[in-house]
Amino acid sequence: MKPLTTGAFARRCPVLVLGLSALLFSFTSHAQVNPPATIQAEAYSHMNGIQLENTSDTGGGQNVGWIDANDWLSYSNSPVNIATAGAYDIEYRIASPSGGGNITFEEAGGSPAYGSINLPATGGWQTWQTVSQRINLTAGVHRFGIKVNAGGFNLNWFRVVPVQTQSWTPLPRVKQNGHLWVNAATNQRVDLRGTNLGNWLIQEFWMMGGIISHSGGAVNDQCTLESVMAQRFGNAEKERLMKVFRSNYITARDFDMMKAMGMNVVRIPFLYSLIEDEYNPYNLRSDAWQYLDWAINEAEKRGMYTILDLHGTVGGQAANGEQHDGCVGPAQLWTNASYWDRTKWLWDMIAQKYRGRSAVVAYDLLNEPWGTDATTLANRSYELFNVVRAKDPDTIILLPGHNSGIDAYGNPNSRGLTNVSTWMHFYPGLWGWNDTASYGAGQANMYANWLHCNANGTGESCDWRNKIYGLQTPFLVGEFQPWTLLGSYGGQMTRKAYDIYNSYGWAATNWAWKTTSATGSNGDTSGWNWGMVTNSSNGGGMGGLNVSNASATQIENWFKQFSTQPLVRNESIATWMNWKPEVGKRIEAEMFKDHNGIRMETTSDTGGGFNAGSTDDNDWMSYPINVPATGNYTLQVRVASPYSGGILVLSRNGADLGTITVPNTGGWQNWQTLSTTVYLNAGQQDLSIFVRKGGWNINWFQLNPL
Repeated sequence: MKPLTTGAFARRCPVLVLGLSALLFSFTSHAQVNPPATIQAEAYSHMNGIQLENTSDTGGGQNVGWIDANDWLSYSNSPVNIATAGAYDIEYRIASPSGGGNITFEEAGGSPAYGSINLPATGGWQTWQTVSQRINLTAGVHRFGIKVNAGGFNLNWFRVVPVQTQSWTPLPRVKQNGHLWVNAATNQRVDLRGTNLGNWLIQEFWMMGGIISHSGGAVNDQCTLESVMAQRFGNAEKERLMKVFRSNYITARDFDMMKAMGMNVVRIPFLYSLIEDEYNPYNLRSDAWQYLDWAINEAEKRGMYTILDLHGTVGGQAANGEQHDGCVGPAQLWTNASYWDRTKWLWDMIAQKYRGRSAVVAYDLLNEPWGTDATTLANRSYELFNVVRAKDPDTIILLPGHNSGIDAYGNPNSRGLTNVSTWMHFYPGLWGWNDTASYGAGQANMYANWLHCNANGTGESCDWRNKIYGLQTPFLVGEFQPWTLLGSYGGQMTRKAYDIYNSYGWAATNWAWKTTSATGSNGDTSGWNWGMVTNSSNGGGMGGLNVSNASATQIENWFKQFSTQPLVRNESIATWMNWKPEVGKRIEAEMFKDHNGIRMETTSDTGGGFNAGSTDDNDWMSYPINVPATGNYTLQVRVASPYSGGILVLSRNGADLGTITVPNTGGWQNWQTLSTTVYLNAGQQDLSIFVRKGGWNINWFQLNPL
């Protein structure tokens, strides 16, 4: 028989090698501790297959080493009292020259197990890094254990840390129910309408008016900006300056303004290097979660969900020439195996971090991944789905749309997947998509056509509605832009787009929250740019920045201006996003909540805007209205028709409340105001305009108490 080596003997007889102090440690029961609780790795009660050694980590002492697959550690002598059930972070102090380790955190004895974590390379056996996983713990006394699934690392300690106590009520989790997003507890549908924080955690310089330059010309992508600053000042100073930008471009006032403009979800685009240390792949940055955590908290405080959007992968996923994934150039993600593996690792880290965080409504795996074909995208997306789902069983995962659509996925439900959604970015009027329509009214009518079905229930967005209904999978319009070319029609069309998308059961996030420019805006909404808000021309103008000759202080001050510069919002969007039908005020007929067979168009009636039309027999449109008191009301309607004999009915739950005969007014845009008396019960209710006999347009109606 081969004699035992010292190492082999130590592995089989650890107590004889570790010495008296370790022997006493293993048989001493400690008093229970409360989180945050740090347990030294060498303080186990029982173990299999490990050794101890002196550590050079901060604080000194010993660490556990010689860790192989199927080794384990039990800490039944170190009870931890969990006073409050909920989410906890388990932090591990590890060192590994090559990575590849994997452990499962569990109760001593093996059940229940709380999930596994992959351990990264740290650069050496005594090069230490803290990694964490989020788990949910029940109240009571726990005695923990660690099972080793793959070795090759040292462990100095682990720590049980309660997730920061929130001073606000957590948002309820959202899940999939057929084609709908619903509250997981009540199963009630959740209508998500929000915006994108573009140009913050991944920069797109057109969103700042293209006024940053360098010696080679305009700065067109983030890679160029970071490269110039790194060459001039070094990587450490470049990183510091980027943090200055991130800490100032979006602040708490942005979240206040988002909420005030009717948003309840925020899509957060980010670059991979916000989380992964680009100089040390497969390692988290020391500040990896700083900005995402802050944004999620700020949104949730205000009752808004968040969607985490990997907008730029290592190597890039977008088509050649695109800059929105961080770097102009080929989409190397699809051809570089290392880049793909790092992207999987990144999503593994994100899923571990935000598992259990209900405010994160969805993970958006890849933004506009058009540097490959649709079939490859579908296969790779399913691969990423499995990575995320292995660590996070609940959060909705978004399968990215190709510029050719989503058909390559087939039906995700047929794969047995749950809490899965698809997305597309809809930009009618732009980039070849009916972009010949004239500015203003032409664009408005084009957009209205996009949002409404043809008479046979098909066409435009309705084809997508029918597709998604067939798949019985939720849907996100991850980006859309309903105001920038519509002039004075933009605010109302923005609200209408959200209403239509939500009526389909879709979530929707516009692009984008904020843009800035050299001159700013005086608040005139008839020629508004791409942001819901922008810098004010009254004290918020911006001078150019040349990063090739500006000092680090000048760059820092230029970045800092974003937190204090005066902002103006598009008041038309703000007004319409907060508009609701009310008794005693004009109710715009085209702003129905639900409908059958109705379309909208621009009107030449006094006041402009839109009217509802294409009324055929038995069409209808409904409006949620709070009636303040029971009694008689005058119903006024503003109608136009080239025919006589139309019949308009105000109804509730299918019962007639009042009928108006629509005469020949002389044309589709020749308007008359007609009236009748109706009796209404008090309370919140859906009132409908029912088309008993069609062939007329309606601009508005009003209910006035008698």
